[in-house]
Amino acid sequence: MNISTFIREEVKPALGCTEPGAVALAASVAAKELASDVERIHLKLSANIFKNGLSVGIPGLKSKRGNLLAAALGALGGNPDKGLMVLEGIGEETQQKALRMLQSGGVTQEVVQDVPSVYVEADVYGGGHSASCVVSGKHDRVVEVRKDGNITRRLLEVDSTSQTRPRHVDELMNMGMKELWKLADQITQEDEEFLVSGAEMNLKVAEAGLKEPWGIGVGYTINMQDFSREDILMGIKAVCGAAADVRMAGGSYPVMSSAGSGNHGITAILPPTIVAKRLKKDKRSLAEALALSHMVTSAIKAHTGRLTPICGCAVAAGSGAAAAIVRLCGGTYQQAQQAVGFLAASLLGMICDGAKEACALKVSTAAGEAYTSALLALKDRSFPVAQGLISEDFVETARSIGLLSREGMVTTDLVMLKRLSELNGL
Repeated sequence: MNISTFIREEVKPALGCTEPGAVALAASVAAKELASDVERIHLKLSANIFKNGLSVGIPGLKSKRGNLLAAALGALGGNPDKGLMVLEGIGEETQQKALRMLQSGGVTQEVVQDVPSVYVEADVYGGGHSASCVVSGKHDRVVEVRKDGNITRRLLEVDSTSQTRPRHVDELMNMGMKELWKLADQITQEDEEFLVSGAEMNLKVAEAGLKEPWGIGVGYTINMQDFSREDILMGIKAVCGAAADVRMAGGSYPVMSSAGSGNHGITAILPPTIVAKRLKKDKRSLAEALALSHMVTSAIKAHTGRLTPICGCAVAAGSGAAAAIVRLCGGTYQQAQQAVGFLAASLLGMICDGAKEACALKVSTAAGEAYTSALLALKDRSFPVAQGLISEDFVETARSIGLLSREGMVTTDLVMLKRLSELNGL
C-alpha cells in the first residue's frame, strides 16, 4: 500500500459532521447541474446517513440541525468544488432562504434499502427541470449526476448500489500491526507537513470548546475542574471532548477527518498530539505516529464498514490513538497491538445512535481509554488468554469487531432506526 495515497484518500478536512456534509455536497452538485433556481429537494438516504444526520448541528447555525437543512443550504449556496467543506462561507441571506424552504415543506426525505452505508441521492427541482446527484461509498464520492433523467456524469463502472471501494481498503484488511508500523516510517516530507497541519487544525477547534461551553460542554466542564496540569489523562479527555462539543453543536471550524469522520479525526489525532507535545517530540515523530493512528483506524473500519451500529470513534479511532501513543512513547509494534486489544476490550459494546452533542461524551471517553490502554501496554501488561472477541493478533481482533458490527448488530441498527423515527415523529 502506498502510504501517501492512503493519506490523501482517508485524511481530509471537513466542515461540520460528514453525514450532513455528504448530503449538502450531493444537493450542491445537483443544484449546479440543474442550472435553475431550486424550488424543491427530495433526499434518498441510507439508514446510517439518516441516523447520523438527524440531530447534529449544522456549521454556522447554532441550534439548527439535520440533513434537511444541510440539503437546503447545499442546494441554495453550497460550493460543490469544496468537497466536504461545501458549506464554508455561506452567508446569512442563504441561511434564511434555506430555513424558509424547510418551513414550507420544500425539502423531504426517505430511507432506502439495499444501498451502501454511505449513500445519498439528492433530487432537486426547479424551472420545469430536475437534476440528481448520488454520493456513494464515501462521503465525498460522487458516483452519478443526472439532468432530466439523463446521466451526465458517472464514476467509471460504479452504479448506485455498488460496494466498490478503494484498493487500499482491501489491503488494510489483511495488514498486521508490524506492517502498519513499518509503513508509518515511509511518509514523505509532504505527508509530514499535512499530518501535522491536521493536528493543528483540530487543536484550534478544541481551543474554542475550552474557552466557552458548546453543546453540553463536556470538554469545558472537565477543563474547569481542579486537576493537576500534569494530569495528561484528564487533559486528553478535556481537549478531545471540547473539540467534539464544538463540532457537534455546529461550530464553523474545519476538522481534519479520518476514515470519513470528523469525530474519528478528533479521536485519532488529538490524544497522540497532546502526548507528543508533553514529551517534546519533533514533527517527524508526531507525523509518523499520526500516520499509524490513521492506518489502524481505517484498518478496523475496513472490517466494520464506513458507517456502523458500533461507535467507530471509540473502537476504531480509539485504537488508532492507542497505537500512536505507544509509538510516541518508544514502544514496539507488539505493544501497540496489545494496546488496541485493551482499548477494544474496554469499549467494544459502545453503540452509535447517531451524531449529536452527546457524541462528545463518547469521544472524550475513547480518548481517555486510548491513553490508559497505551500505558498498560507500555508496562507490558497483557491478557493471559484470549479475552472474548479480543485476540493477541490485531487482524483477528479487527475481524471480530467487523463481524460483530456487520452481522451481530444488524438488528440493533434496525431497532435504533425505528425508535429514532418514532421519537422524531417520522
